[in-house]
Amino acid sequence: AYLGGVGGYYGKANWLEDKNEPENSLYKSFPPELIQPWKDSLSEIRVYDVRARNLEEHLEFMKKHTGKDARFLDVRHTFSHAVRLTFCAKEQIAQYLISYIRRGKTYSEIRRNCQTFAADFCAFLAGKRDVQPFHRLNRFEYHNQTHYFLYHSHMYTQQS
Repeated sequence: AYLGGVGGYYGKANWLEDKNEPENSLYKSFPPELIQPWKDSLSEIRVYDVRARNLEEHLEFMKKHTGKDARFLDVRHTFSHAVRLTFCAKEQIAQYLISYIRRGKTYSEIRRNCQTFAADFCAFLAGKRDVQPFHRLNRFEYHNQTHYFLYHSHMYTQQS
């Protein structure tokens, strides 16, 4: 996702039930520092604690908000698997996500975006190698980067 995008879009995240309210719950919770223009050449990871307890409930939420003028146009999922990580507490997941985003901060419609992140994260959680981004265009130059989740980013430079 674009760096600063959710603040620049007034907290209008697709995963919130009150997304279209003039001042939704997420935007109300923001300190002033998070309300800023976005940078479309840099990326960030956003984590939402959604109400869905399983895949069926998540798909139900998405279908509720699907249509020509809705949040989602064509709801489909291409991968689902049990989480096979040994260390998967919220704090550990947060550390994995921080390590991943700090290893590559750029945003690219083709090489590094929400689809490539979702493929990497699903593959990492499930311990699978064959997970691919949804769109064919993103698959063309996709390289699995699940190792980014595992290692402290401050120990790497652009050359190493």
